[in-house]
This record gives sequence, C-alpha cells and structure tokens, in this order.
Amino acid sequence: MIRILLRHATRYGIRSSRTVSLHTAANQTLQHRIAEAIDRNAQIIPVLQQWRQQGNQVNPSQVRVIIKHLRDSEHSLQALQVSEWMSKEKICNLIPEDFAARLHLIENVVGLEEAEKIFESIPESAKDDSVYTTLLNSYARSDKTLRKAEATFKKMRELGLLSRPSPYNAMMSLYTTLKYRDKAEELLREMQDNHVEADSVTVNHVLKLYLDLYDVTAMEKFLNEWKAVPGIKIEWLTALDMAKAYLRAGSREKAKKMLRLAEESVDPKSLKSAYKILLNLYGEAGEKEEVLRIWNLYKKKIEQCDNNGYLNVICSLLKLHGLAEAEEIYKEWESLPLEFDIRIPTLLANGYRERGMIDQAEKLMNNRTIKNKRMMKPITPILKQWGSRMEQSDLKCLIKNLQDSNQFSKALQVSEWMGEERVCNLYSEDYAARLHLIDHVLGLEEAEKFFENIPENMKDYYVYDTLLSSYAKSNQTVGYGHFHKEMVEKVLCEMEENNVNLDSVTVNKVLRVYADEPKVEAMEKFMRLWGKEDGIKLERGTMVAMAKAYTKAGLKTKAIEMYGNAAGSKREVYRIWNECKNEEIVEDDFWGTTKKVDVDEVCRSVISSLLKLDDVQGAEKVYGEWKPHGPRVDLSIPGLLISRFYAQENGLKVWELVQSIKMKRIGMHFRILKAFAFKLVKRVAIGGAIFCLLVVTCYGKRPWLLLLLIIHNR
Repeated sequence: MIRILLRHATRYGIRSSRTVSLHTAANQTLQHRIAEAIDRNAQIIPVLQQWRQQGNQVNPSQVRVIIKHLRDSEHSLQALQVSEWMSKEKICNLIPEDFAARLHLIENVVGLEEAEKIFESIPESAKDDSVYTTLLNSYARSDKTLRKAEATFKKMRELGLLSRPSPYNAMMSLYTTLKYRDKAEELLREMQDNHVEADSVTVNHVLKLYLDLYDVTAMEKFLNEWKAVPGIKIEWLTALDMAKAYLRAGSREKAKKMLRLAEESVDPKSLKSAYKILLNLYGEAGEKEEVLRIWNLYKKKIEQCDNNGYLNVICSLLKLHGLAEAEEIYKEWESLPLEFDIRIPTLLANGYRERGMIDQAEKLMNNRTIKNKRMMKPITPILKQWGSRMEQSDLKCLIKNLQDSNQFSKALQVSEWMGEERVCNLYSEDYAARLHLIDHVLGLEEAEKFFENIPENMKDYYVYDTLLSSYAKSNQTVGYGHFHKEMVEKVLCEMEENNVNLDSVTVNKVLRVYADEPKVEAMEKFMRLWGKEDGIKLERGTMVAMAKAYTKAGLKTKAIEMYGNAAGSKREVYRIWNECKNEEIVEDDFWGTTKKVDVDEVCRSVISSLLKLDDVQGAEKVYGEWKPHGPRVDLSIPGLLISRFYAQENGLKVWELVQSIKMKRIGMHFRILKAFAFKLVKRVAIGGAIFCLLVVTCYGKRPWLLLLLIIHNR
C-alpha cells in the first residue's frame, strides 16, 4: 500500500521522499501510518485522531488526496469513513466536490437508496453539476432507474447545469444499454443546440448503440462525421466491436482497418486480453499472416503466455488452413512448463480429424507425453510424507484450493491419492469432484471410463450432473456426436432407474449437448418432456445454443422465436431477418408466390420476438421492410404492433398502421400484376415460337399448302 501511495503521489501534488521530499516529514509519517493500517486491515479513523491528538495539523487537501487514493485502490469503505470523519470533525468547509465524492462512495458501499437520501440532505447551494452528475451516473449504472435518471437530467436542464458533456454521457450510457436510439440521437441534437462539444465518451457510446442495433450504415456515417474531430478517440473495445460488425457484413478490408485501430489504441494494461481477441478476429478475417504477427507480439510483450493464448492462436490457424503453423506452435507449447490443458491437444486432434487425418489424431491423443504431462512437479511425495497426518476436511480443502488456483493436475493427484491410499471414506461428492478433474486434465474419454468404475451406490445427482456438464462443455464433438448422444441418453436412463430427478441445471446441460451436435429432433423431444416441468427454467446460454441448432437445421422461424426468448439476442434476430427478407422468390405457379423461405412467417416471428424484447422501434422498422407476396395480406403481422400500441393507448400509431395496410395491399397487388403480366408475355412468346416452329416443320417443303391454309382461314 505504501508503494501504491508513493507511486501515485506526484499525480496529486504530493512528492515522494525518494525524489525530492514530502511537503513535511509529518505528512510522510501520516501517509505511512495510513498505509500500515490498511496493510493490517485496521481502522483508519483512530490513526487520524491520534495524529491530531499529537498536535499535528490535518491539511484538508491532504485528506482529500487520502480519500482519492483509498477509492482508487478499491478501499471504498475506508475512503467513506475518512470522508465522514472529515465532515464530523469540521476539518474544513465542505465544497461540492466533497459531497460528490461522498455520494459516489455511499452508492458503492451502501447502495443507491442510501445515496439518494444523502443527496436530499446536501444543501442546495452545494448541489452543482458535479453532485448532480454523480447521482446521474449512479442511475445510469442501473437500467431500472430510467425515470429517476430522466427526472434528474430534466432538473439539471432547468438549473442550467448542462454545460459539460458528462451528464449527457451518463444519459447516453443508459440509453445505449436500453437500446433507445431515438432518445440517444435526441441527446446529440440537444448537445449541438446548446453548443456542448461531444467528447470521446459520447462518440463511443453512440457507436456502441448502433453496433448493438446491428446498423452498420448508421455506425459508419456517424464515424465519418467524428473521426477527424480533434480530441476524439475511438476506444479499443469499440474498434473491436466495429471490426466484428464489418466482418458480419462481409467488409473484410474495413474490418482490418478497425483491427489496426484497436491494436494502436489498446490500453497497455489490457494487452493480454486484447491480443487474444485480435487473434480470433484476424482469423475470422482470413488473415493468417496477421494472426502470426499478433502472436509474435503477444509472446514479446506479455511476460508469461498462458494456455488460453495458445488455444486462441491454434484455433485461428486451423480455421485458416494453417495446420503446419499450428503444429509448430503446439510443439512450442509442449516445451513450456505450463499447467497441462487437455483442450489444446484436443483442438489440434480435431483439426486432424476434420482433414481426414484420423491416424495422426489418435497418435496425438494417445501420446505418452500427454498422459504423463500432468505428472510434472508431482505433489505425491509431499502427500506420502504428510498426507496421513491430515484430516479428511483438510485434504478436501487442499483439492479445492489447488483447483481454484488452476492447478488441476495436482488437485487430481491429491484426489487419486485419497482413493488409492484409502485414507478416508469417499462420498458421492468426492467422486464427482474427481470426475470433473479427470475431464479437465485427461479429457472426456478418460472421464467416461472413470464414471463406469464408480460404485453404483455412489452415482447420485452430483455425479450425474458432473458428467452431463462434461458433455455440455466438451469441444470433442467432431467425430463423436453420435457417441455423445448415446452416452447422454444412457446417463438419463440410469438417472431414471435410480430415481434421480432432473432439475433446471441438468435439463439445461442435456439440451446444450443436443444443440451442440446438433440433434434437433432429440432436443425437441427432451424439451417437450422436461422443459415445461415446474421449477425448470432455461438459461439464456441454453436458448442461444438451441437457436443456433435451429439455424443450422434451416428452421429459421424457430430460431427467431428462441432468440426472442433469450434476452439480449436482438442482434441475431436482426441478422436472420436481414438474410430472409431478400430471399429469392421462385415463381413456379401462376401467382408467383412459391418461396424458398416463407417471409411472412419469418416477419411475424421477428416482430413478435422484438416486441417481447421491448424493441418496439425495431419491430416497426421490420414491419416497414416487410413486403407481402400474396395473394392476401397477412393481417396478423400488423396486428402484433396494433395490439401493442392499443395497449399503450397510442391512437395515432394505431391509425398509421391501419392506413399502412392499404398501402401494403396496393404494393402487393402491383407486384402480383407485374408478375402476371411477365408470365403472360413469357407464355405468349413461348407459344408463338412453338407455333412458328411447327408450321415451318410441317409446311416448309410444301409452301403452296401453307398458302391454301391461310386463304381458307380468311
């Protein structure tokens, strides 16, 4: 703590004794006393009181610096205590910044409700824009306080406290979270009218909003307006999200520019996570050379590479047909003293299987090096020396601590030793813990073998749930999908025979296994049996996995409905709609209405899903893009919006929708008439050509017969 205080001292006007000196030796002593109290988890107020009792003066600016240091070092409770002590002891006359700091600390420590009470107790003369903005930021962090946030913002407008972008940014953050595009754009116009210059925070919020709404065109237009403005900086996370949007839109060159921008603007503290994302996105962009370049930077700038880094680069290279490069990096990983991670050799083995190289995959997974890797730096000798003296609870605690510190192989060694030495009685949770560790260290196949050897009387809910968890998260589905399905069904049968009931967790895991394969029929059958049982609740991740399975199976309507039930999946709903609305119409029958995709049905599902997600504006936009193909207008589609607006007592919108039905019908009739005319012309042309061909064929050698036929017809 002392080092932290000294390192930050110059930022707040305090000089370290190692550079020049503190303001006084006394100040240095006060800093040291507070630092020592923090290190001992002791109270800070007695330190300050003792300091004053010794006849020392307390400088108000010094106390404010202490509060800021404590808050920045995540000691909010102690910072709040010092803030309250400063007020109680009347160290100085409090200024608005003091009230703003205390308001922020109370919200962090006690909660928003208590912060609101404190705000009411602040004198009106001290409530400047910093105090109101602090309260506004507190509201912006919760999407359930929209009305309070808007009321506070309105009050600031009335008091003339909207001269800086900070309050606008707080509201922009809230509107971005809620996907309220109209209100966010209205804020931008208000800033322009009030001559308040938007800053980088504002621009990044708006870009994020457009990205969340999957509106690449609006995002690009807004970016072009602001990217040349001095002082505006696109955050690296925003740039990465923009790159993702461009990749989904098929604009690889634009995506690469955004990736470069993200690379240049990344926060040095976030390099590790940024490089991992860049590896994946350059892989999606098809840039193998860029993947290798980022990987070299990763190894150069990151002090210690971890397993996830190797996992990301190998995954990206395999997608880019870089098997040789992936093999070289795998050999490099093998030579490092990292904790063994079964996912990495499994990923490479999957790459072999996808290319038909089954022998190489089997050779890799059966390699003794992999099986013995977990025995590096064994913990067994220590257990032999001390394990027999340890209580059963201590051994279980040791396993948990090793697991929590990502030392899974050593945790497995302890678990195996407990079983082999029979130092204590094992229970079902012990077998479940070992099953989980075997899956993580040695892989799913070894976990299944261990499961078969677990005593039947120990196979309770915990054991079955652990095995199902292994299936749900397994990335070995390539080449093993049918095998996994059979094993899951076997596990379910065993659970039924042993009267082990399924709960929400188990149901979600089984559904994910079926969705990942994907086995849509089995997934739906299981869903019908268990999905609507009392107490069963589907997780968002499960619904997203099921939606992806429906998408792969071409069942787009079901996919949309599932995404609509999974909160926060509007982007996928929009993506499917954008794919379907322009599907080619195959004009096989007279009316020209046979379609590859039933656009009306998809549109109905999209609007219904968006309304469930409270995206009324998006539902209106989709309705505007919908073009009925006939022969009748499906009135259930506008009926969804009419019902919503009627419930909201929005008569104007209801009237507009009723009028729009007429226009939709006119447009549909025009398209049908156009298709009919085209078919008629096409058929007349084809019929005339066939007639001429027959005439030439029959009468070509006897022109006088053709002449008599014409005279006779006349």
